[in-house]
Amino acid sequence: MGAKLGRRGEAARAGVADAAAAEVLTALGAAVIAAVASLVGVTLGALVEPLKLNAARRAKLRQDRADRCGRFIEAAARARQHLVSLNVGHRRGESGEVASYEADYYTARAELRSLLGLLVMSGPDELVDAARDVRKKDMDLHHVRHEPDEGGEFDQFQLPPVVRKAVTAVDRAIEEFALVARKHTS
Repeated sequence: MGAKLGRRGEAARAGVADAAAAEVLTALGAAVIAAVASLVGVTLGALVEPLKLNAARRAKLRQDRADRCGRFIEAAARARQHLVSLNVGHRRGESGEVASYEADYYTARAELRSLLGLLVMSGPDELVDAARDVRKKDMDLHHVRHEPDEGGEFDQFQLPPVVRKAVTAVDRAIEEFALVARKHTS
């Protein structure tokens, strides 16, 4: 009887040892896999981080450019409207109204100049050229802002032809600038 028990005990010990060895290998394998995965994750993170920073920097640049372009368009539209109002006030002979519009125009014009400078600094050249065209058309309108009506009679519904032509040119230049800006900001 004793011999059989011993064999059985030896067999039991071998089975336990095999199970223990398998558990150790499983735990060791899991630790090795976790270590390798961690190392791969850190390595990939180190490689990807500069790419993420560069993408964030480009996104910030595009957002800043979009903000500047939006402010430029708003300032150009304000300047245009103040010049039209200035022309109407001048033709009516309302000096107080003209002075107010003139002050507002020069404020919008100063904003246009500063935004143009920022656009020149940050580029691209195509956008800068479109902005310069808006400024040129604004100056063309500025030069005809005191034009009288053709017949000498005040007509509040019709701008003088030369003013109307300059206003249309400013509108077109603003629209062209907006199209270029959209290309470079989206």
